[in-house]
Order: sequence, then structure tokens, then C-alpha cells
Amino acid sequence: MKFPCKQCDGSYVIREGKYGIFAGCSNFPRCKSTMKLLDIITEFIDNYGINIYRWEKVCWKCGKKTKVYSYFLNYDLGDSDDILNFHYGAIGLGDIEYVDRILQKEISTIDLCYSNTTRSQYVANKCEHCGALQGHNYVVDDPHEIIGELWHNRDMEKYLYRKIFVEDSSQLLPSLKSIFADR
Repeated sequence: MKFPCKQCDGSYVIREGKYGIFAGCSNFPRCKSTMKLLDIITEFIDNYGINIYRWEKVCWKCGKKTKVYSYFLNYDLGDSDDILNFHYGAIGLGDIEYVDRILQKEISTIDLCYSNTTRSQYVANKCEHCGALQGHNYVVDDPHEIIGELWHNRDMEKYLYRKIFVEDSSQLLPSLKSIFADR
């Protein structure tokens, strides 16, 4: 990730400090310009969008292959800087309300579902054949079918479904504040 410094000819570099992750100018100590973590993430999304991935998994209920969709914000951030990838767990479908609403409108198998396992409602994939909830854990946290490409090979291009560009990234802030405050 290369973002030009707002105060000099340098660019921001992701760093870890005693107060957490931030971006500091590459010309430090000559330039002391910094950006907060949420500013880094919204700048990234403003510049690169949010990738939506699609792959097939076997439905736990009917045994048929069904398409599932998710974004993996931490993966995409991690492509630009390892600190952002390893510091935070999986961030995907069900985590960023604004993006989830867009996907609910576009994809008929994404809906607000109730999980008996978590005893909660969240936006998730449903099987295209039987309508069974596919679950956050098996799609976002531990997607068995693509785990090699996602975390080991860093080769998710073949699963790229589309890119979402957000007109106003401030609409993402409530979800992002919640995500990064919890992790």
C-alpha cells in the first residue's frame, strides 16, 4: 500500500507503536506525519474498493454444492502490509453492515439469518438449493475450500467475483470502529 504523505514527498508506512498500529511517514524523523488505523483502512477502501469473492462449498444440510460469497478485508489489507493481515482475525460477510446491505440486494442467497449455534442473527450465505444457513465460521473464519489460496498461497484472484467501491467511506466507520475495537 503506497499512500503519499500529506505533509512531504514521502509515503506512509504501517508501524506498530506503544498505542497500537498507525501509519507514519517514510521520511521520519524529518517528517512526523501520521495516520490512525481507521484512516488507513478507509483510505485503502477509497483507493482499492472491497473485493467480493465467490466459491463453492458443500452444504452441510443437503450435501449439494452451493455458491457462497464473502469479502476478506483483512486478506486484502494484508496484501498491502503483513502487519494488517496478522493482527486481526477474518473480517468478512456479516461484519461490515454497509457492504452486507449491498450484497443482500444483489445476491438472493445472502440474507439476515438466525443461527442456532450462536443464538444470534447475522447476514450470511444460504444454500441455493435448500436455504440452509452456511454459517460465518465455515465461510469467513475457516473457509475449508479456499484456505490454501486465502492464507497460504495468497492466490485469491480466481475467486474474485467483483469489487465494490464505496461512495462515502464514512458509512463504513460504525462497523470498522466496532471490528477494530474488539480485536
